[in-house]
Amino acid sequence: MKQTPGTPGTVCPYSGVVDEDGAFTHPDDKKAAMELVKHAALADMQAAFGEMLSNVARKSSSIKYTPSRRSPKPKPRFGRRDLMRALVCDHCGRDYGVFAIALFCPDCGAPNIALHFAREVELVTQQVELAEGLGKDRQELAYRLLGNAHEDVLTAFEATLKTLYLFGIGATDGNAPPKPVGNDFQNIEKGQKRFAEIGIDPFASLSAAELARLLLNIQKRHVIGHNLGIADAKFAQAATDAKLGETVQLVGADIREFAALCQKVVGALDQWLAGSPMPERAAEDTALPEEPKAQAMANDTIGDLGPLATAIGTWICKSSANGLPAPVDGDALLAAFSEQSDNEVTDAIAELEIDGFVTSTALINLRIPRIHSTDDLFLTFDPHVLGSDPIADTIELAERVLDGRESVSLADLHKESGLPLRRFNPAVAMIVAEVDSRRVSQAIGEVDYPTRYFFVEAEDRVAIRRLLKRLQQ
Repeated sequence: MKQTPGTPGTVCPYSGVVDEDGAFTHPDDKKAAMELVKHAALADMQAAFGEMLSNVARKSSSIKYTPSRRSPKPKPRFGRRDLMRALVCDHCGRDYGVFAIALFCPDCGAPNIALHFAREVELVTQQVELAEGLGKDRQELAYRLLGNAHEDVLTAFEATLKTLYLFGIGATDGNAPPKPVGNDFQNIEKGQKRFAEIGIDPFASLSAAELARLLLNIQKRHVIGHNLGIADAKFAQAATDAKLGETVQLVGADIREFAALCQKVVGALDQWLAGSPMPERAAEDTALPEEPKAQAMANDTIGDLGPLATAIGTWICKSSANGLPAPVDGDALLAAFSEQSDNEVTDAIAELEIDGFVTSTALINLRIPRIHSTDDLFLTFDPHVLGSDPIADTIELAERVLDGRESVSLADLHKESGLPLRRFNPAVAMIVAEVDSRRVSQAIGEVDYPTRYFFVEAEDRVAIRRLLKRLQQ
């Protein structure tokens, strides 16, 4: 924070400059306000005197009273009519409204660019949910809505990077006008070169695999936006599931992943605005990490699942590095279970979905449905696969949350618990599910945790205590 919340003075949400409240009122606005007050006062006085003298000399033939002309109204002044975005600072809790993209809270001065982008992701997610709610008879409209949502992710991402770059250039050398930006931030390489001018790499928080997926999504946006969704030679070469001349497949999971990757980049830049150094990219191979091999099917199964469904659930569980729900790589899954037919794998996926371990979306041109893991998969499979105890971990975390806290930072809670990230996330997700969604950070697709933070009120404490009681029985 630049200043204590509630301190007299204002932080400019666009430049971060701190000054007295009056310094942010333009002199022309003050002059216009005075003219309005002056006109209103004169109009009131004229009306009062006119009423007092209206009956004077009504019966006199020698005295005549004529009211003077009213003074003209001040000329109209310019006023903005574009949409104002209402935000609540996730540091001090102050609510405020801004036009366009703001970088700082006007009360405490903390960086709010991640909060701003989270709102964009929230709107995109709502678009995806609308598209997913359409029936099979409206698939063309659903595809169009998903395409617009996918494009909106890149549009918001590009505008955010541009705003941060211009702010950084201004802070580095305010006298030198920046070179025209154009559409440089629709290209990862060009964007890196731009930010190199201020000494940072905006994509340093992404692994090589994540950077590759971000690049593929940007390419997919260009195909959808400029080629009616028909895969061209460049995209068909980059995407393993795309064929030249065919419509690019697009589902809600793709858009959510794209938004999450962009949000990870913006989150790191938000920390940079606060004065923290940008992470340095690790020296890593650009190849994707080796996928786990298929679990050998045995007689031991989980719940009502068959051997193949149990083996696929185990494979997904082992594939996760952080224990968060995520899209499952269909090509890697098929390669791991190459001895089974597509129909057998599809039926096993249906088993997992019926029991709530995955969600799936069937697409005509794909061999098996697109699948997305859920929290329940880790809570159920982890004891069998990893030998951990998510219930015991949840009990420990719930007791910490109930120690009188009004707000919970998941990063701080993780550090306090000492649990590995892979065990922490499934356990804390159970607690977050008990908290009213209005008090849970809407930073969808957080980098390391289910969310960044949440607030705890009386009804949430009651819900968490009841969860604790159920788990301890």
